[in-house]
Amino acid sequence: MLRAAAGQRKLLAFVLLAFFLLYWIPFSNAFPAWVPLQFGSYRIFQATTIAMWAIVALGLNLLTGYNGQISLGHGAFVAVGGYTSAILMFDHGWPFWATIPVAGLLTGAVGFVVGVPALRLTGPYLAIATLALALSTPQILQKYDGLTHGSQGINVNSPTPPGGLDSIMNETQYLYFFALLAAAIMTIIAWNIVRSRVGRAFVAIRDSEIAAQAMGISVPRFKTMAFAISAFFAGICGGVYVQVIGFVSPRSFDVLQSINYLTTIVVGGLASILGSILGAAVFVLVPEVNTLLDRLHLPAADQAPDVLYGASLILVMIFMPYGFAGFIRRVGRLQPPLVRQRFSDFFQQMGLRVRAIRSNPGGGSGGGSAGREERRRPHSSDGEKRGGSS
Repeated sequence: MLRAAAGQRKLLAFVLLAFFLLYWIPFSNAFPAWVPLQFGSYRIFQATTIAMWAIVALGLNLLTGYNGQISLGHGAFVAVGGYTSAILMFDHGWPFWATIPVAGLLTGAVGFVVGVPALRLTGPYLAIATLALALSTPQILQKYDGLTHGSQGINVNSPTPPGGLDSIMNETQYLYFFALLAAAIMTIIAWNIVRSRVGRAFVAIRDSEIAAQAMGISVPRFKTMAFAISAFFAGICGGVYVQVIGFVSPRSFDVLQSINYLTTIVVGGLASILGSILGAAVFVLVPEVNTLLDRLHLPAADQAPDVLYGASLILVMIFMPYGFAGFIRRVGRLQPPLVRQRFSDFFQQMGLRVRAIRSNPGGGSGGGSAGREERRRPHSSDGEKRGGSS
C-alpha cells in the first residue's frame, strides 16, 4: 500500500512538472524560443501522431499485454470513435471538446458488446474474430451512408487556438498540445488501472484463468471489462484523430491499421505503460530510416521502402525480444561494478588459458593424447594381470 501510494505521488509530481514545462514555459517571456514551437509543421505533426497512437496503444496493451487477449480489430474501435465525433460535430453542431468523451463512452459500450461473445474464444481464434471485425467495419460504414455519409466521408473544421493564444501558436501547434493533453490524461488513467485491483485481476487472468477463478476473480466479468476499457481508449483516439486530421472516411480505417496497432505494442513492450508510448514513437519515426538512406543516395530507399521498414522491425524484434521497454529495464538493472567484475573474470580466465598454452608448447592436443595414453595403460595392465591370474 505504501509503495503504491509513493508511486502515485511520483507520477503526480511528474505530470505536474510536465504540464509546467509544456504550458507555462512556452508562454513565458523567459523562454521565447522554446524548442517544440520552433519545429516545422511536419515534425509537429509527427509528434501529434505519436500522441494519438500512444492513446490507442495504451488501451490495446491493457487488453493484450495485461489481460492476454489478442485483438486485431482495434482499427474498428478507432473508426467508431472517429465517426461518433465527426457526426456529432457535422450533423448536430456539438463543440469538439464535448464529442471526444462521448466517442470514448460509445466505443467502450461497443467493445463491451464485442467482448461478450469473445469470451468463448482465446488465442488465435480471438485474433481471427477481431480481424473479421476490422475487415467488415469499412463495408458497414459505406452501407449506412445516411448516417456515415458513405464513401465520401465527413469533413469537420479542426479546432483553432482560442482567444489570446492565436498570436502565440498556429493551428498545427495547438493541435499538438491538444493531442498531448489527451495522451497525458489517458496515460494517467492507464497507470491507475494497472495498479488497481482491476489491473491485478487482468494480470491474474492472463497468467492462469483457472487460478484466477480459484481466487474468486470473475473471469467473464473482467475479460469483458478489459475489452470495454480498451475500446474506450480507442474511441478517445478516434475522437482526437478527427480533430487533428479534419476528415474521416471508411478508407481511413483499413485492416492494416489494426495490425499496425498490435505491432506497436509488441515493439514497444507488452504489459508496459512506457512500452506503449515508446512503441508509438518507434512506429512513427522508423520510416525516417528511408529518409536517412535517401540522403545517403542509396537506391534501395526509393525502390523498396516497405522492405526497409519491415527489416528494421525484424531487427528490433531479434535484438530486443521484450520490446524497447524491456530493453530499457534490462539496461537499468545492470550494475557497473558487477559488469566490470564479469569482464575482469572473463579476461582473467582467458589469460590463464593463454599462459597454459604457452607453458605447453605441444598444445592442448598433445597433452590430451598423452593423458589418454596414460589412462589406457592401467586398463591394459589390469587386463594382463587378470589374464595371468586366470
